[in-house]
Amino acid sequence: MKTRSETLHPTNSTAPNVSGASLLVIGLAGEGALALCELNAQTGDISLLDKVELPDVEGGCAGMPVSVNRAGSRVYAGWRGEKPRVFSFELDRQACSLTCLGQADLPEGVCYAVPASCESRLLSSSYKGSKITISPIDAQGKVGEPVMIKDAQHAHCLVEAPNGFVYATSLRGDFIQTYVFDDTRSSLRPVARREVPSGSGPRHIVFSDDGAVAYLVSEFVGTLTLFDVVAKTGALNPKQTIALLPEGEKAWASEICVTPSGDFLYASERNSSQIFGCRLKANREMERVCAVKAPECPRAFCVDPSGRVLVALGEKSGEAWTYQIGPSGDLDFVSHVNVGVAPSWVAAVS
Repeated sequence: MKTRSETLHPTNSTAPNVSGASLLVIGLAGEGALALCELNAQTGDISLLDKVELPDVEGGCAGMPVSVNRAGSRVYAGWRGEKPRVFSFELDRQACSLTCLGQADLPEGVCYAVPASCESRLLSSSYKGSKITISPIDAQGKVGEPVMIKDAQHAHCLVEAPNGFVYATSLRGDFIQTYVFDDTRSSLRPVARREVPSGSGPRHIVFSDDGAVAYLVSEFVGTLTLFDVVAKTGALNPKQTIALLPEGEKAWASEICVTPSGDFLYASERNSSQIFGCRLKANREMERVCAVKAPECPRAFCVDPSGRVLVALGEKSGEAWTYQIGPSGDLDFVSHVNVGVAPSWVAAVS
């Protein structure tokens, strides 16, 4: 595997991960590579460590999802360019290095790819191809060929919730489909469906740690919606909706994230290049607390495992910006670094 020359810090086995630091893995869709950055969780400072090219790919693609396993030792990256694939990497946190373990074909380019809770399955969704897939993950953490390929209208997100149900958002179909696994976790069966307002564009959905509520970001209307989750059936019942932008402004909302503490929720909006923050009240409802400038076209962002720092990516600017999260959920800009062409996904590992 080739590593690119524009490294700012050495990444050999003698370079230990500093105390209080997190590693960030960033998908660079515009150059078919992963950027590895170091984030100081105490100060919010960020630095670029290395770039690793995806093997056997050329050019760029329209977004590149990235995820990590719970242990932070495996990284999965979906390639949406020619010959769609998913790549498996070993992440050595002490050496700050990535090693490719292999690649597996996918029927379509995917915009979401995350391990299921069992960590022996990878869930992925294809918006353009209208497909959802389940792929096996072996004992070494390497993804294999799909064991399930199912039609799913414009599926943009496929994620397992704490309740064990699996949810897929239909960006153009304007619904959220609820599924259950079969006994072998090799197939999904639909069990419930929640329609959302026509033309709203349900994009990404996240859940509270206890699985009692879910939060949805809708791309085309720029709203955040709180749902109560029915424990027995997995059904979603809407409880609250708030708008990110003033009425009449065209929205292009993207990502949503809840802090590890469950106290705050953040969402990104690409037309205005802003990150919006909400305090989550005792009844789980959202209360707006801030709106801050973000790098141009913040397609993706994450909160580091400590819950102290938010990292936002500018898909058009090629930058990563960091913010410290205040006691009330406010965001204070700290630092920025150029990471590469079209950064479209970021995952943090402590």
